[in-house]
Parts: sequence; C-alpha cells; structure tokens
Amino acid sequence: MEHQPSVQAETRDLPPVDGWRRVERTGRARATCPCGLDTGMVPTSDAWGKATEHDVATSS
Repeated sequence: MEHQPSVQAETRDLPPVDGWRRVERTGRARATCPCGLDTGMVPTSDAWGKATEHDVATSS
C-alpha cells in the first residue's frame, strides 16, 4: 500500500466584507493517509507531527 499522509486544516466562515467571502483557520486539523491513519480533529501542530511521524515510519 502506498502511504501519502496529508493534513487538512479546519476553517470557519466569517461575515462577508464588501461582498467578499472570508474564512479563518480554527487552529485544528486532521491528518489522514489512505492506509487508514485518521487523527480526527486535533491541534494543527499535532496533526502535522503525526503526519510527519507516519511518513518517516512508513518510509523505512
């Protein structure tokens, strides 16, 4: 199985300004991999850490 961990940041909508949609990051993210890794929503730094650890562990 090929491992391709990725991190998806959570965002939330803000009120529009002058007709422009606005979003902001919530500080949470999820790390996933096709092999089944799924951290659920955790602090962004934790998601990046898990994705990096997973990539290093599966590259050996």
